Amino acid sequence: MKKSICLAVLGTAILSFASEPVRYGTGLPATGSDAPIHTVFTNPGEDCTTQMNLSFASTPGIECRVIYSDGVETCTVNSTGTLCLTFDSINSKLMDNTDVTERHVFDKHRVELSGLKPDTEYTYTVLPVESSGNADVQTYRFRTAGSDSWKAAVISDFHHYSPLWRRLDAAMGMIDVLDSVSGGFDWVLTPGDQCAWGGSYNYWTELSEQPAYRNYMWAGVEGNHDHMTRDNDKSDAFFRDTHANPLNGYTGQEGVAYWFKYGDVLFFMLNNEAMRTKESLEPVFEWMKGVVADHPSKYVVVVEHYEWLIGTNGANSQLDRFYELFDSIGVDLAISGNNHAYLRTPALRNRVPVSARQGTFYVVCPSSDDSRGRDLKPVEANDDIISMRWSEGAHTVGGMIMDVNPQRIVMTLYDRYGTVCDSFTVPAKP
Repeated sequence: MKKSICLAVLGTAILSFASEPVRYGTGLPATGSDAPIHTVFTNPGEDCTTQMNLSFASTPGIECRVIYSDGVETCTVNSTGTLCLTFDSINSKLMDNTDVTERHVFDKHRVELSGLKPDTEYTYTVLPVESSGNADVQTYRFRTAGSDSWKAAVISDFHHYSPLWRRLDAAMGMIDVLDSVSGGFDWVLTPGDQCAWGGSYNYWTELSEQPAYRNYMWAGVEGNHDHMTRDNDKSDAFFRDTHANPLNGYTGQEGVAYWFKYGDVLFFMLNNEAMRTKESLEPVFEWMKGVVADHPSKYVVVVEHYEWLIGTNGANSQLDRFYELFDSIGVDLAISGNNHAYLRTPALRNRVPVSARQGTFYVVCPSSDDSRGRDLKPVEANDDIISMRWSEGAHTVGGMIMDVNPQRIVMTLYDRYGTVCDSFTVPAKP
């Protein structure tokens, strides 16, 4: 199990929310980062036991090198990027609320590391090939799968927006709390909406500079906010071109929708923006059926952004579109976000509660930005399949720990003070 490396211990994290929040960084100018290499993210490889993917940007035309080490052996791989114009001429706002047009032109690098040692912590740096290195080079970390027992932090809907930096402060503080109460986790899972506007490249760069991003692999899905600009232009490219997710999605969704394995858990990461019609679900379902058949796993977990049921009132949402497929392929746990209020069901099969080993648990994660949560209302529907709801209203800050071993998955919801608000167990199927 990875040891705690986030900055705040629990007591410090609690005090930070009780008084002034910890400041987790500062905003960028209109031109973004002036570093030759920036916006570095660690994303999952297809099999995280021996593979990991790295995404970063560089000044156009320079060759880069990644130096990575397990503490014993050090390896180097060179990378030549591809010119990226996705974020050129995008209207946005800076930290001081100034209106700007961001003009980012850079080389996008995607490095796929393989042959890694299982259950091992790695560090890496990224440098221009012609650089001799210097003391200011940032170090990044990740841990490969391979242990029978591991933990992931689950955090959703923090909508980083530079003029309201306290949103990011709240979410990163919540991660520090999760780190403390769990005794250290191994990676971070997010059901989306990391940015208020995914087209604002500055916001992705500001995220990448946070300790929680530098020190962990992040596996996420594209949220509706990650899919849009200030002007409401929409594109999967905003998510695709800031990450290096596995390119194993179905046709047209490579690098946006994807699957990966961490230990003996098979994760499907879906893109709601590409699944709005009944017809658009057909290739998704065929893809998922094929992956499950080819990659048998102890657990199957599905993550998407849009909520399975509406957390605020229990109304129908995405569950009805997916439960028949999930029943047929044996999904153990389905995780979503978007509604900004927490909801979970018991194990369901054919939309009816069943024993824990026979169905799928559905959970809607709360928001974590301390500003866009929602009040709970009386349940209007699905009271028979709702086990728990939770919210702190507009100022909700919550997150979860996913604790996995060969016998079960335990999902625990914590508030900003480290108080357990809900917990449930997903047993391994026979």
